[in-house]
Amino acid sequence: MVGKLSDDTLMSGSRISVLFCWLIAKQEHPYATPNDELRRSIAAADGETIENDVHIEKAYCGNMVEGAIAEDVCEVLELGEPILSPPVYTSDDGNWQCSLDALANVKETIIAFASDIVEIEDGSSCVSIDGPIPIEVKTTEAIYDGETPLWRGPVQLQMQMMAVGAKYGILATVHRGNRRHYKIYKADSVMMTAINGLCQEFRDRVNSRIFYTPVNVDDCTKTHPGIRTDKIELHSLYDDVEKLVSLRESLQDTANEIDRLQTKIMQSMQDKEVAQIGKYEVKWPIRTYKAQPEKVTPAKKERTIRLKTLQIKG
Repeated sequence: MVGKLSDDTLMSGSRISVLFCWLIAKQEHPYATPNDELRRSIAAADGETIENDVHIEKAYCGNMVEGAIAEDVCEVLELGEPILSPPVYTSDDGNWQCSLDALANVKETIIAFASDIVEIEDGSSCVSIDGPIPIEVKTTEAIYDGETPLWRGPVQLQMQMMAVGAKYGILATVHRGNRRHYKIYKADSVMMTAINGLCQEFRDRVNSRIFYTPVNVDDCTKTHPGIRTDKIELHSLYDDVEKLVSLRESLQDTANEIDRLQTKIMQSMQDKEVAQIGKYEVKWPIRTYKAQPEKVTPAKKERTIRLKTLQIKG
């Protein structure tokens, strides 16, 4: 069982999907932003200690079983005995590092067939594979729905194929501990070119300390902590402020109307928990909280944060 093995000052296989999703695919990544990753690498470059993701309980449990899952992949596809947690690979240009959960070396071409467990990326019923085959293992609480999001392995697997010069790689996902899904991907030269570009830019930004354009409000508050009190002129954004004010007013009107309607219905229900109103069954539920001992809040150091809501005066 291993956690993250690569150098935190460099982009890596476990982090590249954050950049790819936001900057190339224009999709949200559920766990991080490009600037989150940049801050992490800058901190590492400055010698700050960063918590290893192996200590996160979900990651810890996943790491415990990844060897067994990789071995099962090789047994199902008859790939032979895999190498578990091979040494970290560093790109020739030094811009990124990549670790693998497992690596199969198929010396003679074999035919892998699609099945209830095995899927081939392009929908084929079979594929001929040989050479080095990286295996990336994922465990997830998500129900298998036939889709694999980019942030849960496909981008990472492309970097792993780049690392070992593979024509194919396998993403082995176990859903909710009871559903295996082993998907065979082909090396994608377009994705690989994009990955190389992202890694070069990322390394340049670590060195220059120039952050990416923030992707959401939370990212803005972290990227621009606010230390200047002088006013800035931004008249080109007038229409945006007007729209924001209008949307806030509309949202408040909606919230007020929701409150009025709920009050009316609750007053009519009184002490009843359920009411039938036409085709709707309306529930006004009760929640019971168990008694808890008094807690003493530990002392906190003074700190300053950037708020997440703009204050607008007109």
